[in-house]
Amino acid sequence: MACFAFLIGQDGRAQVREWTSADGRTLQGAYLEGDEEKVKLRKRGGTVVEIPLKQLSKEDRELVLEKVEAEQERAREANGELEKEKLLAGPFTYQLSDGHENWPEDRKKRIVDAMEAAVIYMNKHGKFKKHVYANNSPGTPTADANFDGWINWGGSISRRVALHEFSHTLGVGTHPNWRKNIKDGKWTGEHALTQLREFDGPDAVLYADRQHFWPYGLNFDNESSEVNDLRFVKMLEALRKDMGLE
Repeated sequence: MACFAFLIGQDGRAQVREWTSADGRTLQGAYLEGDEEKVKLRKRGGTVVEIPLKQLSKEDRELVLEKVEAEQERAREANGELEKEKLLAGPFTYQLSDGHENWPEDRKKRIVDAMEAAVIYMNKHGKFKKHVYANNSPGTPTADANFDGWINWGGSISRRVALHEFSHTLGVGTHPNWRKNIKDGKWTGEHALTQLREFDGPDAVLYADRQHFWPYGLNFDNESSEVNDLRFVKMLEALRKDMGLE
């Protein structure tokens, strides 16, 4: 599709231009709005007219469609940004730790990208109220987190790692009631077992140790998938119920 520029006046409105019909007639008017079938123009005298695109020249049809496509793209971007802002606003929220102004920019960007992607995911698919802190800690082998909400980012920075560390800030392996639900390496809490068996059948076993649970704990990169990430959130909600953290 050919690309055409619209002249914009100081008042922010499109300026009047000459439009040509399919049979060669011309009209002076400013573009107001359009879609794939018609266009609205304001004539010099202020009258608004609606013209089917099929009645315009090929050049003017392409001009309108280019404008419509640009407007739709801006609307999609605006809606996406609004949705992102809404999801980042909570109830699961985060901030960078003090001193982040001095972090290497490449690491800061990776940490922010991972945190934002994971926070958005948690708020979109779960119901967790928590405020966590992201700290740059290059000496940490991978990453670690505690129930107070502190997350140390070391050598592994990704959305999957952020989700996994979020589970620790929400009680997995960090709350006093965690070990109370474990016997012989298996989780005994009814809510998490019920949830797991909805996923994997009546004989499914949920394993746990001092810090982690599996399956669906997102403990390693190869455990992450569209299905498993959703199940991780549901398992986390159920585990928290077993720990009395609803």
